[in-house]
Amino acid sequence: MITISTRNEDNYFLPEDGALARQRLLQTLALPSDAFISCYGFTLQEAYDAILEVDAKGFKQSLLLDYSQGMGPTAKPKIKHLIENMKNGQVVLTTAGPKSAKKSSYFHTKGLVKHDPDKYKVPFCMEGSTNISISGFYQSNTMRFFKNKLWSETFITQHKEIKDWALKNLPHYQPSVLADNFDIVDYFFDNYVEEKENDFLI
Repeated sequence: MITISTRNEDNYFLPEDGALARQRLLQTLALPSDAFISCYGFTLQEAYDAILEVDAKGFKQSLLLDYSQGMGPTAKPKIKHLIENMKNGQVVLTTAGPKSAKKSSYFHTKGLVKHDPDKYKVPFCMEGSTNISISGFYQSNTMRFFKNKLWSETFITQHKEIKDWALKNLPHYQPSVLADNFDIVDYFFDNYVEEKENDFLI
């Protein structure tokens, strides 16, 4: 647990602020800088496009997604396309992680840290209840944007800890470790166990 204070914080209350929140998210993702993205539902095509555009400019994009994203017919092809085209990033699928009393629980975070293009400034932060999906911005959700050094450091530390744990303990969920061989990536996704994707994640 950490206690923080923020001078300037923009809070979006969805669905009435859905269009504004979506625009703000995409503007943040498009910033030319490194990013750490942790998310449960991540199916918004515009978000994937923004990540690839920034990746192509040489900035590292680290995505930590719930393992169920690799199973759904909506997210699966988008993750596959991202892995096959990323040059500076990584996608890792995980469960709740090593500090959960039930490690198989969902990884339910929805947040990100995006470094300011001016490396001397505090990073941009986002978190809330909103899945990064089309439907997420039409639902009753919240999304807030702010800048805070302690929050960003804590978020990145957790992101890295769970990512490293997942790579070591959940290799069967990791298409990213196969990214050097596209044929194997194809095989991985073609044989991944299908589960019905929740309509709320699309």
